[in-house]
Order: sequence, then C-alpha cells, then structure tokens
Amino acid sequence: MKKIEKEFCITDDSVNVYGYRLLTSGFEIERFNPPIGFLMHERDKGVAVRWEDFRTESGKVFAKPVINDELFPQLAQQIEDGFYNAASVGHIVALEVSDEEKYKLEGQTGPTVLKWFCRECSIVDIPGNYNAIAQLYDESDNLLHDLSSNFITTGNMKNTDNTNTGVMVAIAALGLPDLKDDATAEDAVLAVKELVRRATDAENRLALVQDQLIASQIDGVLDTAIKERKITPATAEQLKADYKDNICGLKNLVEKLPAQSLISEQLKPGIPEHLRGKTFNDLYISGELETVKRDFPELYEELRKSNS
Repeated sequence: MKKIEKEFCITDDSVNVYGYRLLTSGFEIERFNPPIGFLMHERDKGVAVRWEDFRTESGKVFAKPVINDELFPQLAQQIEDGFYNAASVGHIVALEVSDEEKYKLEGQTGPTVLKWFCRECSIVDIPGNYNAIAQLYDESDNLLHDLSSNFITTGNMKNTDNTNTGVMVAIAALGLPDLKDDATAEDAVLAVKELVRRATDAENRLALVQDQLIASQIDGVLDTAIKERKITPATAEQLKADYKDNICGLKNLVEKLPAQSLISEQLKPGIPEHLRGKTFNDLYISGELETVKRDFPELYEELRKSNS
C-alpha cells in the first residue's frame, strides 16, 4: 500500500452537473465505512484506494488516498504525474432530501440532499463523474432519484468551482473545446449533438473498413484453397456466401480439407465432359456421386481415396 501525500476534494456544497447538490454539513463521514474507492467507479476491477485524514474546510471535504498498489501498481505514479487528479463520490445514500427553495443555489434545478453518505469514493480523471452521481439511494439501496435526465441543465452553465466543473469540462475533454466560459445550455446541447455525429461517422467508417478487411481475408483463404485443389471455384462461391461473417470458421474448415484429385486429371473416354473439374465433395453435393460410382467405379475409387 502507498499513501499519497496529496489532498483530494471529495465533495463540496456546489451544484453538480445534474442540477442537484450535496450539503457538506450533512455528510455523515462516520458512515462512509470502510472508506474505500475504485478506479473510475469500476468495482469489478477491485478496490483501488482507501481514504484517510478527512478534514472539512470552507464547505469542502478533503482526504488523502492510500493506493492498493498490489492491484494497481501504476496508479500511485499516475496520480503523482497528474493523470488522475480528482475524486468522485459514488453510490450516494440520501438520508434526507428537500426541494425547498431556501436550500437552492443559482442554477440549481434538482433537490438538495441535506443528509447523506457514500459507499465509495473513486479516483477519477474528470471530477463530478456523471454515472456515479446520477442516482440517489436509500439505506436499503433502493433507488430514490434517477437524475440522469438532468445531464444538461437549464440556464447558464458557468461554474466557478473547479471541483465540479460539469458539462463544460466533459465536452472539452471529449474533443469539443470551442465552448466559452459563458456558454449556455443550448450551446452545450449543440456541442453534444456534434460529438454524437462525429462518433457515429467514425463508427460507420470503422465498420466499413472492417467489412472490407474481412471480405479480403475470405477471398484470400478461398483463392489459396482453390490453388491447393481443396475446393473448386463453384464451391468457393458457396463458401463465400455461407461464411461471409465467419472468417475463423472458414479458415478452420479449409485447413481440414485435403487436397483432392479433379476429374479432369482422371478423365477417360466415356466420362461426360460436364464432370470435368469436379472433386469427390463436389459430386457429393451435386448428387452425382452415385452416378459416378455406378458408371465409373474406378474413377470413383480414385476420387474417394484422394478425399480420405
């Protein structure tokens, strides 16, 4: 374990990105026990941090992290290098909630949580993690409020407290830094729509490239199989259609196919021309195998042996 001698602000009295706020005076720190946290709120990856040295000052709660460097050997260095420089409370248990105007600040559209505690506080890259603070629970972990729909709040979104920078920081971090400090909710909505459009375009282009790559790989496998006399061009076309979405399955199938003698190599007087170029498997698929077996038993045996 490694303790980081750096204080993190884990909560304050400001309005968060969902339009509600948690009163610092109502934070029952003793109930945050054990005072643990994850990395980016990903519980499945294990406990990343334990919090110590809690203190309150000017409506803010500070603490220092002890890093679980056995599970996260690089996290301490990443924090010291500034890659992770924020904390975010998660799974908030709301003990007392009020919609009274007397508790609301400018720009606040949601309730005020008067008494509460959290079950974890994660190390994060961007403060005010959206997924972590979107929902409020009761003491039995029943969902009280789902505030996800308040991701874009109404009114001016300027925030003077850098512990919950909100939508503006998130959008800038995602590649849309053109929002000004006095940007409105409408500006943010347009920026998010542009981000979604870019992401969709990129996803479509990636899907097209992947489809082209798979088609090219399939053609290569089938061309090689034809050259190695494992299949005929007609069989290749059928396999191309059957395995268009399963390149691995096609490779496994072709690898197991033996090289076969073609009827063109065994062509003798009296053998119909339309059988030229067909293998034992082709005859089986076309239903002509029994005819060859009956009328041309020697050819049938040669083809059967080449297929075994």
